[in-house]
Amino acid sequence: MRWNSVAIRRHSGSLTVICGSMFSGKTEELIRLVRRSMHARKKVQVFKSSLDTRCDTTVIRTHDDTRFNAIAISSAAEMEALLDIGVQVVGIEEVQFLDEAVVDLCMRLADSGVDVFAAGLDQDFRATPFSFMPRLMALADNVMKLHAICKVCGEEASRTQRLVNGKPASWDEPTILIGADESYEARCRKCHIVRNAPTSVPTRRKKRQTPYPANDKVEPASKPRAPAPAMPSDAVETDADLQLTMFADA
Repeated sequence: MRWNSVAIRRHSGSLTVICGSMFSGKTEELIRLVRRSMHARKKVQVFKSSLDTRCDTTVIRTHDDTRFNAIAISSAAEMEALLDIGVQVVGIEEVQFLDEAVVDLCMRLADSGVDVFAAGLDQDFRATPFSFMPRLMALADNVMKLHAICKVCGEEASRTQRLVNGKPASWDEPTILIGADESYEARCRKCHIVRNAPTSVPTRRKKRQTPYPANDKVEPASKPRAPAPAMPSDAVETDADLQLTMFADA
């Protein structure tokens, strides 16, 4: 770990995850946080997944064409090998396209005093969790969930709609398909459509399970006492019988 140094350890690091649908401003927010760190005269490095071919591989770019220099990588191991000694802030664009080892790398960087800003999709086009993103978000110190505007109704959008020839994509299509507004739209929950999506089955309430095996008989905590046996009527001694007995003895 050539990036590890005593100087870094003096600062308490952190991990911030910037997530949301496409067109929600994730890259814009990442660039803002990185530039803010540069104003504080911190040593900064920015990385991006090499799968993102929407623009030059040496920059990250927002949808309104704001650009920032970045290093293209294909794996967490490659990113770690390129980290500079004494780096204080690390930005990662399209983190969901990297391998899951990037989660552990982000944690080690933060534990060593580096501020890590990781931006990526939290859901795929099916509106299901994107790969390891839930784990990364759970381990983060801060999670920024950004929203776009639904292209259909204008409401707040949290999902990414994939389009194939202008129509909603099918459930069984590949998870990763690099594209921009020609292939994707921001949609709200109501307007988001996935063709051939599996029908959700309502979960049945399970019967309450006892901690005892089915064959074992469970004795009650306290057994009720059995009623005393009834005495025969001729065995009951009345007050009159008692007085006659006392008179006979006298």
